[in-house]
Amino acid sequence: NISKLMTQLCELTYTQYKNGPPPGNDGTVDVPAGYTQIASFTAPEIDLNKDLSAYEHIDWSSLSGSPEVKKMAAGIQDVYFGFALTSSTHNVIAIRGTQSNFEWAMDATIPQVPVPLIWFNNGSFKVAKVHLGFLIFFSLLAEQIMTAAKQFDSSLPCYVTGHSLGAALATLVAPAVKILTDNDDVRMYNYASPRVGDPAFVGAYNGLIPESYRVVNLADLVPMVPPSTIFKWTYEHVPEEWSFLNQTGNVGGN
Repeated sequence: NISKLMTQLCELTYTQYKNGPPPGNDGTVDVPAGYTQIASFTAPEIDLNKDLSAYEHIDWSSLSGSPEVKKMAAGIQDVYFGFALTSSTHNVIAIRGTQSNFEWAMDATIPQVPVPLIWFNNGSFKVAKVHLGFLIFFSLLAEQIMTAAKQFDSSLPCYVTGHSLGAALATLVAPAVKILTDNDDVRMYNYASPRVGDPAFVGAYNGLIPESYRVVNLADLVPMVPPSTIFKWTYEHVPEEWSFLNQTGNVGGN
């Protein structure tokens, strides 16, 4: 039942995006009964004609915060990436998947870089590395998400969810919320997630987020990327995989 609810909220993240960017759209979505939306998350949509190579040269482990990344990302406009909800029984952070050519380009930016210790200030992440493209999006969203998470009632579980690119971001958000807020009960449900980090990241993640569910269609290509080994980098999935098979006959449908 929780997983069905999380998929509904993932769908709403796409509705939020398709309703348009700010300021014309304030990011509000029609949430299920019993929920209150307390925040919307935005990130800049970047012009693909810009030189993006500078991101590879950031000292990621010593990153000072989102503004350091955002000043390099002067984009066309801000777009919505998701929202935070509260209820009487739990809290939710939901993040959408890829919608633009720029986001597809970032999905394919596969070099591994160290996680920023400003958000992963835990000894287990000291040598962890993750996918550069996913980390760029996370870094643009992180401070908005942490501000919202600190408003949650920390006595209630916090569910972090997302689909596709949003699933990768949920994998980064969940441990950061656990480290940086008073909420000790952070649970992750994601859908069609690509691989996010190296074995050191996965080991550190496992120690912090024991209630973690990664739902996968076995006919979907997205969970197969990046490959387990590509060039000098090794990627692993976080647990716990729950798989099904639905062959629709085309890549997008799967």
